[in-house]
Amino acid sequence: MRWFIPFCPICFVTAGVCLNIIGHGAIVGFTAFLIPGLRRPESHIKTTVADESSIASIVGIALIVGNLTMTALMSTIGRKKSHILTIFPVLVGWFLIFLANSVRTLVIARFLQGLSMGMHGPLGSVIVAEMTHPANRGAFLSCISLSLAIGTFVCHTIGAYLTWQMSALALSLIPTGSLILILFAPESPPWLISQGRYDEATKVFYWLRGRTEEEVAELERLITAQTMLKSSTVTGLKVSFCTRIRRAFRYLVETFKKPEFYKPVSIMFLMYSSFQFSGNNVLNAYALDIIRQVVGPEANAKMLLVAMDVDRIIFNIIAVFLMRKLKRRTVLFGSGLIVVSCYFTKGAFVYAKNAGMLPSAMQGQWFPIMVMGIYVSMSVGLSVMPFTISGEIFPLEYRGLAGGISALPLAVNFFLAVKCFPILNVNIGLPLTYLLYGSVVSCGLVLLFFTLPETKDKTLQEIEDKFRGLTAEDRKAAELPEKEEMLRKNSSGIDV
Repeated sequence: MRWFIPFCPICFVTAGVCLNIIGHGAIVGFTAFLIPGLRRPESHIKTTVADESSIASIVGIALIVGNLTMTALMSTIGRKKSHILTIFPVLVGWFLIFLANSVRTLVIARFLQGLSMGMHGPLGSVIVAEMTHPANRGAFLSCISLSLAIGTFVCHTIGAYLTWQMSALALSLIPTGSLILILFAPESPPWLISQGRYDEATKVFYWLRGRTEEEVAELERLITAQTMLKSSTVTGLKVSFCTRIRRAFRYLVETFKKPEFYKPVSIMFLMYSSFQFSGNNVLNAYALDIIRQVVGPEANAKMLLVAMDVDRIIFNIIAVFLMRKLKRRTVLFGSGLIVVSCYFTKGAFVYAKNAGMLPSAMQGQWFPIMVMGIYVSMSVGLSVMPFTISGEIFPLEYRGLAGGISALPLAVNFFLAVKCFPILNVNIGLPLTYLLYGSVVSCGLVLLFFTLPETKDKTLQEIEDKFRGLTAEDRKAAELPEKEEMLRKNSSGIDV
């Protein structure tokens, strides 16, 4: 039972993050019944196709603003305070939806909710990764995707029984619960170390992870790495505003040249693009319309929607355990290949059905339901991996900046994928739309095959060294003079 004591604090910290993300899953899934509700004759808000796509996709634009905001805040005020700030926009958004009487109000509310999602995008994975042990990190990070699936399921289930106004009021309870957990959670040890608060970081680190020889050694490596970084920089000088701007610009230019920065950012650009065009958010936004097109107008779309949500949750739970056993690359490329195959299969099926070329053996609902079930199950891999990898591959020094910049393609591609889908569906048809989206995912996976390293069971410092091009021998050689210098200063009575 020795593992149980440090395991409980990590679960508590992760629960605050995951409950927040459950609320984000509800935001994504909300339009699946909001848009059909607005189409009803008795609706007091009248919409067009353009209005509907704007309500669904405005979240993507807001994600960009949220990412940029959190990039500036995460490293400055800390992970905990930043996490608290992500709660308030989503709460305001739910109350605005409850009171909405126009399309403009709905768009503003959805923008605020997207702002919260964008702020949390680069933050949630970082918090979980910095709090967990390397052996368990993949499982806890995969809970992010599981939380999104649970949030979508909760939203769709509530929406099947309540009006969209009352659903918004009920769903506001989720971020409220998350706020309570966050208030009692500790600050991240790596961030505390980066601020020079070593005693506080040590207490939190041992509270989270326990105190074994392995944990002591990892904490020492973290402190040593940050000490070496601080010793190589000049601090405490008063400079003018213009000088600060020039230095900040020079810092950005030099940072973008470093492989430990641009390589992870490039990898996440590909992963987020593949994730968005794999269609999870598109399916959540237009689920009822897609089911009726693929399966048939006579299908029980609401029942199939909830069944797919349950399917997604089950396979996300399975993914939590698989992440402890399988390599990251195996999960990503295995699931990606099946998702692309399902894309092309669904497109070919709809084309053959519309052209009257469908074989008699494929008549009825069984085949499209089977393909959609396989697609939903296997797309979990493409959902889990971006959040897992983003929590692992950014160096501590640039974790805020790199996390924010790399999340921009997540926001942009969310907007493009969700905004363009109904337009493409109307103008070129569902088969060609699926062909286009499947091709985007295929290109992303091919590039990732040659650029993504394996990160399973590696410490965050080892992954950082990998991108820097440092070996274990290089790190030991770099640490030895630093330790000798610290010992020399201590022996001479100098306070370090």
